[in-house]
Parts: sequence; structure tokens; C-alpha cells
Amino acid sequence: MSTRSSKFILHAAADFGFPNIVPYLAPNSSTSNGVIFSVARSPVLDRIFFALRGILIPSYAVSLNRQLNWFKTHLRSVCASTADCRNRLANSLILLGDIEANDVGYALTQGKSINEVRTNYVPRIIQTQIDVVRELTGMGARRIIVPGSSPIGCFPYILTQFPSNDPNAYDQFGCLKSVNDLITFKNNILQQALARPNRNNTLKACCGIGGRYNYNSNTFCGSPGVPVCPDPNNYIFWDGLHLTQEAQLRIEKNLIQPALAMFNCTT
Repeated sequence: MSTRSSKFILHAAADFGFPNIVPYLAPNSSTSNGVIFSVARSPVLDRIFFALRGILIPSYAVSLNRQLNWFKTHLRSVCASTADCRNRLANSLILLGDIEANDVGYALTQGKSINEVRTNYVPRIIQTQIDVVRELTGMGARRIIVPGSSPIGCFPYILTQFPSNDPNAYDQFGCLKSVNDLITFKNNILQQALARPNRNNTLKACCGIGGRYNYNSNTFCGSPGVPVCPDPNNYIFWDGLHLTQEAQLRIEKNLIQPALAMFNCTT
């Protein structure tokens, strides 16, 4: 989570009357109301990625994967069991902040071109975010917010670093169009990537093995060696013949409940 996003969460929590959410590294603080794992100016990608490309990042910056490891450590300290952790995650809200704007900013301000960032950085950033989302859903998380990057072409540090005498370089708000076009490109690709895992699981069985659809009538769900998907809530079909509980609940909520209301029925 980014510092910008953590401040948003703190303000939103206060507005709704919720108790303060504490930083993970804060000493002697209660985490019963939520935890923030953000560190200022942290990127998505690991430090070694930037070092190999001659890019310096602050010594205190923490990558998204390291923040995920902190999250796992925290869960081990508060959960009574794996099942308890899954239940906690299923009833929690997780926000992955817009820290990828830091990755882009570090690269641009240290000599990397927009085209290079678009080609060599954006795909890695997005893949890392998707991998983290998949890991969280596999652990039981059901509500994850992944916001797009901020329009850093409007940020003073970018405008100062890249002044231009060409009025066409700026949009109507005085922001650098080329940088914000890069951010828009990244946000669009991220949105497409986030939607892709759901489509991949649409017609596959959660519990099953073999073939394109994880289904084999000779090796049915429950047979020795037949795996079960990490999170059935991400699937429509349980064993190739029956719907998952989540799919049934969604049908009941979106079809049956409205129909009952239409006919003035009570459940």
C-alpha cells in the first residue's frame, strides 16, 4: 500500500467513525482494527530490479512482495489456524495502493525514456501486481481494491524535471501529456490483466483434473490425487457438474431475490 493510499484509508475510516488503522511497524500498537503495510516512496518492483538498471531508490523503500511477506507474518501472529486466516481474509478489505507510480517516477527521473518504461517496466510492474492478487485470493481474500496509478504528469517533481517550451506538451490543466499518456496506458493494461483471471476460470471445474476444463469422468472430484483449487469463490463450477457455493449465492442474490420482490413474495 502506498503512503497516499494509506492516508486515504485513514481519513475514510475517521469519516465513518472507525478506529484508527495502525502501521505494521508501529511498536506496541493494537492491530485489531486493521493494519497498514505501506512505507513512503516504495515501489512495486524489488530493489535488485532497479539496481541492475542503475536506478537508485531510497534505502527505506519496501517492494510490494516484501509488504506481502509482512502481511503473511502478521496473519500468522493473529490467526488460530489456516481456516481462521481464510475466514478473516474473506471478511476483510485489502487495498493495494498506487505505488507503481513510484516505479515509473524513479525510472523517468533517472534517465529512462517513456518508451523504455512502457516496454520494459510496465509489463513487470503489472505482472507483479497480478501475482500478488492471485496469491491473496488463493489465501482466501475476496475483496481486493487495486487502484490505477496517479497522473504523475501533474506532479510538481515531474513538471520540474521535464520542463518544455512546447505548449503542446501540456494539457489544459498544465500537466505533461506524454507522462500521463504513459500512466493511462499502464492503467488500461492493469485493468485488462485484472479481468483476465476471472475469465480463465469461467468454464473450469474447481475440483477436478485433466483436459481444458479440469474434468475427467473417469477421475472424478474426490478421487485420490484429484486437486482442489485454492479458492472456490473464484470459480463457477465445483466439480464439472455442480456450481460452487459462491456461484449459487450470486444467482440467488441477482436472480431469485429480485424475482421474489417482483411478485411480492417473502423468503
